[in-house]
Amino acid sequence: MLSTIACVILAASLLSASRGDNPSDRPDSLWREGPVRYIISAEEDRRIRQIDSVAERLRFIERFWLRRDPLPATLVNEYRHEFWTRVATANRLFAESAKPGWKTDMGRYYILLGPPDDRDTTLELSSSLGRTGVRGAITWRYSHAPSPRIGTGLSIVFTKDPSGEFRAETDSRLVAKIMSDTINNPVPETAILGIPLPQLPPRLSEMQLMLDLGRLDEVPSEEDLLTATVTAEEFFGVIPFSARYDFFASTGNATIVAVTLNLHPDPLEPLRRTTAPSYMIVGRIQTESPSDGASKTIFLREPDFSPSGHNADPEYHGPYIYQAVALLSPGRYRASFAAFDSITRKIGSYTDLLEVPSFAEGTLALSSLCLSQSIEPAPIERQRVAPYVIGHLKVTPRLIPAYRNGDTFAVYYQVYSALDDPDTHAPNLRIEYQFLVNQGGIFMPIGRAILFDSVGNSAQGWSFPLRNWPTAEFRLRVTVTDSLTGQSAAREVAFKVL
Repeated sequence: MLSTIACVILAASLLSASRGDNPSDRPDSLWREGPVRYIISAEEDRRIRQIDSVAERLRFIERFWLRRDPLPATLVNEYRHEFWTRVATANRLFAESAKPGWKTDMGRYYILLGPPDDRDTTLELSSSLGRTGVRGAITWRYSHAPSPRIGTGLSIVFTKDPSGEFRAETDSRLVAKIMSDTINNPVPETAILGIPLPQLPPRLSEMQLMLDLGRLDEVPSEEDLLTATVTAEEFFGVIPFSARYDFFASTGNATIVAVTLNLHPDPLEPLRRTTAPSYMIVGRIQTESPSDGASKTIFLREPDFSPSGHNADPEYHGPYIYQAVALLSPGRYRASFAAFDSITRKIGSYTDLLEVPSFAEGTLALSSLCLSQSIEPAPIERQRVAPYVIGHLKVTPRLIPAYRNGDTFAVYYQVYSALDDPDTHAPNLRIEYQFLVNQGGIFMPIGRAILFDSVGNSAQGWSFPLRNWPTAEFRLRVTVTDSLTGQSAAREVAFKVL
């Protein structure tokens, strides 16, 4: 049984209500002053107070609820639904006060703890409770455990002030007296304002544990959200996804993995025609059958995914490109991604297996052949490993390897472990580009190979306009030879001309 002192501490711990009489999720400056004040964290409150844009505030609100969604695989956010249902019920049940029901002490506890298992009103009309102005008392009891920290047997005492409103009592001596009197009185009623209060049904038990005082300072972390979202086995999203992985050498034994996602919005969605994309994307990359038996997981959070410049073009309606960069050890991984469209409120997911290659020093090797929408010099301040920026170039990948005549074909790659010429302090490379065309399921060379000799740059970008190409499936084979050592390395990439 929870002590009376604990009851007092719980009663005193809740903040008093102030402004914000119309609770809703409208993205205005008063949102944080509404019922969400009971569950918003200090950091979240600080962040939303810094937001002036309605669009950014709406995005914050969606993320606020998404972080608290206990079952991301379902179409309904159960936490959000339960919270606002309790707010509406509190407004209906506790209407005696001049203020909205959710602002009353009873409404506050109802929202946070749910309905009590019984409501003792034997002292509701009593006027001899030991303090002037107290005109009665009601005790709420929770026989179930609304929080693992609180345990079972929680009781909350409300006393009626001269205005007629019931307030959570903070006087420990008065609480002790009321509790003693009610224990010796007849069995309390087991209904609240005519609504039966049986033991909480199992469906809401977990929700009850999440909407309690003991968890107010334990908002699910972004990592918890990611784990729940991208590992749900029965998660069927409605936003089509595709992904591309490009691999580049890094220092040590790690490999740079550029993860590029392609999101395909519904072209018939009316909101999509007039509104810029606003996706929240998260990812989870986990080792698949690690050799040492220890699975390792890397989480990619929303800030890790950078949108392509094409996304912001008002005349561009998708597919939308987002890229993140991860540093992974060579091996086999399972990658899972989830996206939430804050405009249409739709969710999508994508899962894939990828093999991260090793770029061992001393052996000539090529990175991925990255088909690109554009290749341009990167700003000097951005010349580091980052989304779209590798070395001195800014590369926007082309995820759908399909072209039409008139399109620009562009490919980017890097050459590793080429020996530097002692005179030029640069590599001496011979690069051969050979196109192959699918003829009856066999790819045959088409035309003569294009040769470049004495190439002194290990980062290569090549582009040209496609003109008069037949409709077919093609491959580009790139062969690089180190003229100083005689080592060669080759890679291929497939594409189509429509």
